[in-house]
Amino acid sequence: MKTINTNTERIGNFTSSEIYSLMANGKAANSLGKPALTYIDECNMERRLNRSITDDVSARPLTWGKLNEWTAFSKLGIEYSLTSQETDSHPEIDCWKGSKDGIKEDEGKTVIDIKCPFTLKSFCTMADCSTIDDVRDNHKDGEKYYWQLVSNAIINDCKHAELIIYMPYKSELQEIRDLAGQAPEDQLYKYYWVVNSHDEELPHLIDGGYYKNLYVIRFEVTDLAKLELTNRVKLAKSMLNEFHVPEVNIELQPVH
Repeated sequence: MKTINTNTERIGNFTSSEIYSLMANGKAANSLGKPALTYIDECNMERRLNRSITDDVSARPLTWGKLNEWTAFSKLGIEYSLTSQETDSHPEIDCWKGSKDGIKEDEGKTVIDIKCPFTLKSFCTMADCSTIDDVRDNHKDGEKYYWQLVSNAIINDCKHAELIIYMPYKSELQEIRDLAGQAPEDQLYKYYWVVNSHDEELPHLIDGGYYKNLYVIRFEVTDLAKLELTNRVKLAKSMLNEFHVPEVNIELQPVH
């Protein structure tokens, strides 16, 4: 069973999680590449439909990541706050949205994003990186993660960003199962596979091994990166369509 993404603030708008697509270049100077044009087309489809065109919000990698996000957050310091249920808007560009995982209150403020990979290979690839440029060069989703953080840094006026990578130790798996079992009744079906899993069915690290369960890659979000992304969003906005969805009043006729 799958659920539909019902976050109306994100429907038909550019979001931090997918905004990397807008950075794809075309063959001509300063032109948009095919991934960018496809993303804009999809946003326009959602505007015409007045609903999300995706229905995979309960896929296992996504539910695993959301579930582990809370465990990862518990490992961080008190200066961090978790805000992943909130959708933020760019102060000037109304079609630009972002859902940051959290904020670290420090000098210049830091936006954070927590990644809990569903595969050991994905985790190791990021854990072996020491800088965000290493992640961009070596991980298949490195560009996506980078621009997601840049986007949320812009929206929330942050100077720095942190990519936080978490994979549970084997000794932490029961804690995660217990957390999954505490999901609201109408959401429990998404986590049923975790509650009833065996250890070897879940991605995890061996306690005391080479890798730690938590890594933090911190970087400064440069003014140049902010300008590049902002200019792309402005260009893409000019290609969005405006649609007004009228209210439909259905008058029920009596049954004879």
